[in-house]
Amino acid sequence: MSTDLSNAGGADNELARNVHEWWQEAAEKAEVDDKKLDLSGFDPDASLDERIAWALVQGLDIGTVYSRYSSKRQHSTADQVRTCVQHAAGKGIYCPPEYVCVDEAQRGYRARREGLDRMRAILKNRSATVLLVFKASRLYRQAFKGYQLIQQEVVEEGLRAISVTQSIDTADTKAWKMLFQVHGIVDDMVIEATADHVREGLKGLFARGYTVGALPVGYRRKELPEAPVTNRGLVRTVPEVDPMVADMIREHVELILGGMPIKQGWRKWVADGGPADPRSTKGYMSYAAYRRMLSRIEYTGRFKFGRKRNEFSTKRDYARQIEQPEGEVVVLECEELRILDDEPFFALQRKLAKLKSGPRGPKKDRPAQLWDLITELFFCSACSTPEKPVRFYQTGSGNVQIMQCKNGGLCPCGVNLRRKEAVLAVCEQLQELLHRDGKLIEEAICCAQRLDARGDDELRTEIATFERKIQGLTSQISDLYELAGQGTDDDRKEVMARVRSAQAERTTARHELCRLKQALTDSSATITPEAVREILDDFVRLLEDGAAGKLGMDAVYKAVEVIRRLIGGQIFVHVEPRPGRKRTNVRGTFRPHLLEAAGEAAGQYIGDKRGDDTEVSVWLRKPPQIDLLAERAYQLVDVEKLSYRAAAKVMQEEGHDINSGKVWQLRRRYYEMIGQPVPKRPADRTERP
Repeated sequence: MSTDLSNAGGADNELARNVHEWWQEAAEKAEVDDKKLDLSGFDPDASLDERIAWALVQGLDIGTVYSRYSSKRQHSTADQVRTCVQHAAGKGIYCPPEYVCVDEAQRGYRARREGLDRMRAILKNRSATVLLVFKASRLYRQAFKGYQLIQQEVVEEGLRAISVTQSIDTADTKAWKMLFQVHGIVDDMVIEATADHVREGLKGLFARGYTVGALPVGYRRKELPEAPVTNRGLVRTVPEVDPMVADMIREHVELILGGMPIKQGWRKWVADGGPADPRSTKGYMSYAAYRRMLSRIEYTGRFKFGRKRNEFSTKRDYARQIEQPEGEVVVLECEELRILDDEPFFALQRKLAKLKSGPRGPKKDRPAQLWDLITELFFCSACSTPEKPVRFYQTGSGNVQIMQCKNGGLCPCGVNLRRKEAVLAVCEQLQELLHRDGKLIEEAICCAQRLDARGDDELRTEIATFERKIQGLTSQISDLYELAGQGTDDDRKEVMARVRSAQAERTTARHELCRLKQALTDSSATITPEAVREILDDFVRLLEDGAAGKLGMDAVYKAVEVIRRLIGGQIFVHVEPRPGRKRTNVRGTFRPHLLEAAGEAAGQYIGDKRGDDTEVSVWLRKPPQIDLLAERAYQLVDVEKLSYRAAAKVMQEEGHDINSGKVWQLRRRYYEMIGQPVPKRPADRTERP
């Protein structure tokens, strides 16, 4: 299986060129089975398949290299790869640049990494049979995870793994496990010892007043050119108060002690351009960070170092901060760094303590419902841009199942939308669309199948080509086996290498032949109108049962996927203020993909998505009746020129309990909603009937 150099996690172009140079240079000096490698036929510019075929003929194994470094200030990828590639050449292993997998600035505790996933896929497909790493800790920071990966995905699959600098080779079945565990213990001890030395060094710097780590909001760094430089060659700094930010902090403390709600204070901080932690990815201070800022003891001039320490939890698979005993904490008091007096600061802490809620109890197990799973399909129209849509997130507790914009209190709409009500409205709208457009969808799918059936002849021709190719390779393998016992040892090795290469090519051709035959079978299956109607009925049943909460664990996820396809993956939420009213109306818009979704369920590609480009609007929050019927009253009275009594009769026939006086109110409400004065009717002597 060939892999393009542009794939995520692979080697870049410069590294790819270096890989071949390093390998060739080492291979020219290496001896495999007491014999020099013949590199005369090696072409680094040939395709991947050609280079692998050459390596197999030479009796070489195919290897994949994995490299990782964790810090953005390290650049050790090339060194790791060079060491692995040169070692591979000495062991009779060819490492194509396409099979060099790299993770840069990635922590070793992360289970999902692009380069790691790509390396595992290469081994799973058996594109390579040997894994090479610079050190076992490059796979995972926790030794037991690296051992598990090698044991389960390499050794038990009949493959081979090599840790170059630790002399660990799974080909040595008796020793590799012991060596791996010993090196894992040593690595953990080295990390712990290094961390202790670094921590003590930082304590000494902190005690001398130098800046150590990030500074809280309200402080800035002051350079000391006369002080010794840092280990990175940077100018040493000390903290000092930022006067402008300090004034903002004092103002907010006074406002909150004066009765301003904390959330309102947070909105004011963001609106006034208050700074955020430079490590923040949002670009502004979050509400939680604002609460933490108000609790910082540093604003009273008391600075602490070593209050918490990171400890990795193997059960949770992440690092957590653990409170340290007072004897481990270094405290410095500096009046020059004081921003708040003790009295207002501790008064604020007492107020925050009263507002703090206790720990939540354990979550109750309840079956997943449709409205719990499709929150990610709702996007805020006010905050979204074409480049960066902003979606809704779940919030609320207990029976209050709501969702709101990711920006929360900073969203200009600031709407809290009930999840169940919104999802029910979308399901009802989709059911109505499926009933209305069912006939059109049925005809389009059947027509598309008739058009696609014309391509079956091309498939049959391609199938015949692969069948001839497989037959030819089978004959070639039989002929080579007849020659396998003849000639010298070198001749027999060359013949067996050619056999393995032909077998690999035949296996690939057989897989492609199976795929083509399956495609022909799928395209030959007749799609009847009854089958299309059954698919649409299944969609409707899923929507009905999902909205009613009647689906099981498996079916509810199927319903989520169906809705995602039907709406094209996005519903934009629009909040419409009601003039003269406090409550707002909430509407959702999406572009339906009914034909595309039904065609995919029927196994038929639909290129012509007729009728799928019209935007559909649905009320996500049921509006008051006066708003809901206002436009209809306007249509009857001002467009169709009916009297109030005649319009009332029409609306009564449509199922509304309305009289002429109510029609008059609805008409006035319509003009109020669009912000225009109510025009007088020519036949009216007064505005009201």
